[in-house]
Amino acid sequence: MTDLESVATSIVLDADKREFERWRRDGWTQQGSTRLVEVDLVDVSLDNSDPSTGRVPVVQFDVCYDISSGDVVDASGNSVAPPDQPVRGWERLRVANYNWDMDPAGAWRVSSAETLEQAPCDAD
Repeated sequence: MTDLESVATSIVLDADKREFERWRRDGWTQQGSTRLVEVDLVDVSLDNSDPSTGRVPVVQFDVCYDISSGDVVDASGNSVAPPDQPVRGWERLRVANYNWDMDPAGAWRVSSAETLEQAPCDAD
């Protein structure tokens, strides 16, 4: 299992793999860090009635992040981030457990992520 597979699954895993492959091909790296400013629990469902169709336990969070202390740079150290990119925003993350029967505590993975169109949180 890769590091990425230990935290993501489904469409998030596929999208992240493609994104990281592009970064590697283009020589991009992240400098600094992303800070989680606020994490709000939105919903919890522990329904594991039909894992074969995706009916598995899911927890949904709204997460406000701040990337003001980070950047993405090319191999020469030049920023490749769009100049008008917001430094704060909201994402809705769904964290699912497709192995609930075998690993109810440790098999949680981010299964979907959606950018929310709302005012950024206060980063104080």
